Amino acid sequence: MGRWAGVQVRLHVLFLLFALFALNFSWREDLIAYGGICLAVLFASALLHELGHCIAARKIGGTADQVLLWPLGGLSHINVSQDPQIELITALAGPMINLFIGVAMAPAVMLLKGPESLAAALNPLVPPVPAGAAALTVGDVAECTLWINWILALANALPAFPLDGGRALRAVLWPRYGYRTAVLLVVRAAKLTALALCIVAWLVRAEYDFAPLPLILLAVFLYFAAKQEAERLQDSDPGDGSFGYDFSQGYTSLERQFQPPQREPGFIRRWLEQRREQRAMRRQLIEQEEERRVDEVLARLHLHGRDGLSPEDRSLLDRVSARYRNRMRG
Repeated sequence: MGRWAGVQVRLHVLFLLFALFALNFSWREDLIAYGGICLAVLFASALLHELGHCIAARKIGGTADQVLLWPLGGLSHINVSQDPQIELITALAGPMINLFIGVAMAPAVMLLKGPESLAAALNPLVPPVPAGAAALTVGDVAECTLWINWILALANALPAFPLDGGRALRAVLWPRYGYRTAVLLVVRAAKLTALALCIVAWLVRAEYDFAPLPLILLAVFLYFAAKQEAERLQDSDPGDGSFGYDFSQGYTSLERQFQPPQREPGFIRRWLEQRREQRAMRRQLIEQEEERRVDEVLARLHLHGRDGLSPEDRSLLDRVSARYRNRMRG
């Protein structure tokens, strides 16, 4: 979708599928205009959420190249130092943007629709739906904006990957337990969160007709994302173990390294592995091309100085420099 504030913005297919579902629901309820407004608000809120991550990364010396928007925010491609405190700051920046928008909308909702509407907008299980297309008001749009940003903040506070809450929890646990153990603890927390969401969906099924399906879909997504993160950690080089092993759980971790697989991986796991390998290959090709371009940029820098470089050239130098620093720390 082009570059916004120097950041390449892309749209995930899940956002498009969610948009089709929302528009279909709005059309059946004769609220197609309201559905379109809510999708626009969701897009803007998710974009601001991700730009919050990018701005925070740039403020602390990192770089941000692109964001991939999906219904619960997005996935930022950020290069920052491998430091727990820096990761915590960048992780919290996105939800803080949504909280700020929600707080800014609260007085408007209270003035235009009353205190009862403000209380209703804070219920994450019931989306605000106006009485009809003819009755659509500015207050309805403000209430929709408040509810969407409140949902984005709450969802990203869940302690699960790839949500911001999972990254923040990993940053908090990292100094005490080490990187690998922190990731494994977040993976367990994510699976427990998925189970809790399923329990909540069962408990509220009678009172809230709309809530169970999104809760269950989110639970399934978080569970498989946790499994994928655990597999990624197992396949990657450990950063804080001795001789490539994590002894934080005792010597049983060393024994597990040499245990043969108990069964052949299933179709989904093979597909995820292929996707992971394809992403790693694409990332490697991009990094190789960027490192090749660095020589050309350095030649222009030598001839014309830093003022002769374009913003893209400067971003390239910052990005490759951050990559080399991370490799040295690793």
